[in-house]
Amino acid sequence: MCRFIAYKGEEVTLNDIVISPTNSLIEQSKDAKKRKKPLNGDGFGLSWYPTHSDPFPARFVSIEPAWSNQNLQQIASKVRSQCFFAHVRDASVGMPVSQANCHPFNYQKYTFMHNGRLDQFAKFRRNLLNQLSNRAFDLVKGNTDSECIFALFLDTIEFADNLSTDDLTQALYRVIEKIIQIRREADANTNAFINLAVSDGTSMVATRFATDRESQPASLFYGQGKLAIAAGKDFSLNGNSAQNTVIISSEPLTSEPLTSDKSDWIKVARNHAVIVDARNQVVTQAVPIDYQT
Repeated sequence: MCRFIAYKGEEVTLNDIVISPTNSLIEQSKDAKKRKKPLNGDGFGLSWYPTHSDPFPARFVSIEPAWSNQNLQQIASKVRSQCFFAHVRDASVGMPVSQANCHPFNYQKYTFMHNGRLDQFAKFRRNLLNQLSNRAFDLVKGNTDSECIFALFLDTIEFADNLSTDDLTQALYRVIEKIIQIRREADANTNAFINLAVSDGTSMVATRFATDRESQPASLFYGQGKLAIAAGKDFSLNGNSAQNTVIISSEPLTSEPLTSDKSDWIKVARNHAVIVDARNQVVTQAVPIDYQT
């Protein structure tokens, strides 16, 4: 499984969040703290929404490890954004390392990424693909379960480009329901790890979900508050303000508390979603879907 960051808030350089923190995504690509296998070296990706009027995000992916890619260092130090995703990949067994398989995935204004694994994917991959519209099917360029989930999401929203925060959330829930249904039909009953994140540049939703009641989902945390960045130090988030910034991450990014309040870096409860609206206000809620097993 992989590691990711979803950011929405004050305009920053990608470097401030992706590279500079003590437990940055670069550090997690080499030595993830919340995984049994710490290495995530099978490629990486960035997707960011520009600060000018273009509503569509840019995307940069590579099959190189994040820790050794000089282009990543250059881009992250120059690009500024108020909303971006970053991902480092640990390829599932049997999955090729290729640019087509690197997250995040984009379609028009949507950005999507996945940390997890649809276990026994080979048993139901054909069925999942057969249920996609021609338009969604043609967007699948790689062979990961994650890209198929994104295609299913686009079909679920019928490629609409004007969704409310609730629309985005409910669509993600319906995708999880559909995955469980397809897996049941294929008798794929082992646990599926379904940590998803999606944004349209205005809202952002992430899930922490496992299909087996005896299994824990992959780790997921979030922090929120007014962002403060000081040279040579980890960033901090102070209080919930009108300038609220929200960071959703597979692991806490900082070694020190974000605030004097010990509730910082809140662990997302199992089978819950973190929902960020256009004003960067945060709600967490239980995903209203039963376990598969």
